[in-house]
Amino acid sequence: MRFASFLALGLVLTAAGAQTQTSPNAMSVTKQSAKPDQTASLPLTDAIVERVLRESGEIVLEHEDLPNLAMPAMTMAFDVGNKKMLDAVKPGDKVRFQAEIVKGRPTITHMELANRPARARGR
Repeated sequence: MRFASFLALGLVLTAAGAQTQTSPNAMSVTKQSAKPDQTASLPLTDAIVERVLRESGEIVLEHEDLPNLAMPAMTMAFDVGNKKMLDAVKPGDKVRFQAEIVKGRPTITHMELANRPARARGR
């Protein structure tokens, strides 16, 4: 009887461990950040600035999918690689950016104001 109980417990623990594992892609995303030569090839992601937190060096963006971070579209705070980036934006601005995991945190490594549509002629 004890052997059967021990075997059943082992199977339950094995199944529980398998369910808590993350996909290989998710693990590699959190442990890696793009190298400088990879940064240039990262796509720019569209976003709208929700808040600028200059004191903490963060920006809150409503952003589209971030494939390199395996992150769906959402609103969240990011660290910025350079606090001077925050001086160029304000809430409501449309931006395009690149983000990487730096020191375990999602961090904007490049950000630019999105092109505004040209006004129609005659207006």
